[in-house]
Amino acid sequence: MTPLWVPLAVAVIGVLGTLSCGVAGVLITQRRSDRREDRTWERERARERERWSREDEARTVDHRRESYVDFYDSLKAMARLAYDKGYGFLDEPELPDAWHAPAFERLNRLRIYAAPPVAAAAAAAYNAAWQWGHGCRHDDPDDPKFHEGQVAYDHAEIDLLLRIRKDLAIPGSGMDVGAFI
Repeated sequence: MTPLWVPLAVAVIGVLGTLSCGVAGVLITQRRSDRREDRTWERERARERERWSREDEARTVDHRRESYVDFYDSLKAMARLAYDKGYGFLDEPELPDAWHAPAFERLNRLRIYAAPPVAAAAAAAYNAAWQWGHGCRHDDPDDPKFHEGQVAYDHAEIDLLLRIRKDLAIPGSGMDVGAFI
């Protein structure tokens, strides 16, 4: 004869064992589930960061392209004023006081977004146009300084254009200077 307390103890131990195994199983499953969710969340965050990075890069490329075009347009207008001065197409014998200001403002903006070789070429083209405009005489296209300044500007402009095209990965940007002259 087995005392009554032995089967009751076995039953209690069985119930406690079942409960503890059930609780342990739930805790282990929950922990694994949390880890899986954490890994999934980290992957999603990494994908989101990559997407943001691509968007930022695309936005930067757009700003770069815009700053290149704006500067190039203002540089051409600046060069046109120097040309007009040399040929006497301006009403005044001297260039306006702020004739170079729009190009200079756009050059400063370009320096923010441009690759270093393009920024250097842009500064060189700006300086060549400025020297051309200040170095030539009004209504004297036969002046050797006029043509020297124009040639220096043309070479600086072509170098700038080639560097811009290369930086923006425009097809055919591997051309040499001879293709533009």
